[in-house]
Amino acid sequence: MLSELALSALTDGILACELFFLAGLSFRPGVQAGSPAWLWGATLALIGLASLLGMIDHGFYEAIGHPAHRSWVVATRVVIVAGSLAMIVTAAAQYLAGRWRGMVMGAAALGALYPLGMILTSDDFMSVILYYSAGLLLLLGLSVANLRQNSGTWAMILGILVTLGISGMIPAQSSGFWGLGLYGSYHVLLMPTVILLYLGGCGFRRGRGAARS
Repeated sequence: MLSELALSALTDGILACELFFLAGLSFRPGVQAGSPAWLWGATLALIGLASLLGMIDHGFYEAIGHPAHRSWVVATRVVIVAGSLAMIVTAAAQYLAGRWRGMVMGAAALGALYPLGMILTSDDFMSVILYYSAGLLLLLGLSVANLRQNSGTWAMILGILVTLGISGMIPAQSSGFWGLGLYGSYHVLLMPTVILLYLGGCGFRRGRGAARS
């Protein structure tokens, strides 16, 4: 029977493949680079990259206590922060305009300095969870406030709520499903959830024009 660490690596790899596939679908014909739809595809790709890096670390470095394990942990978490920042930028680009858009993007960039500092100086993961949770809550609030703006809003809202619930397993130190462990369970639960997030982004604007008032 595979160890929990091996299962974490395996499920991370499957999740990464799914996210890269969904990101590829997001970069569909007619989607302009820099548009909210394109930025959402980039967000999914970054989350997929974080899962891929996590798979490599769990499967090859952490498993044998390799000295490079710490470097892979840092790289994985930095990419998670980058994906979280991309999510906030996407939300601002889709739903905000003018001064508010610039203020939210600037605050998100400054806010990213905290988890990045914690990643580089400690083994703390809570700062990363807090940062991407803040991004999810912002996107949730804007989605609810603009409920009728696009056809995918309900899928996005459901996906965000489920993602927040699943993420709560980590600070709660849940043991996860029997045989899978915490992180294996976390990855498995995210697999259907990221489909909702993809569907939620399908209605985002494909051009770089201003957000609707």
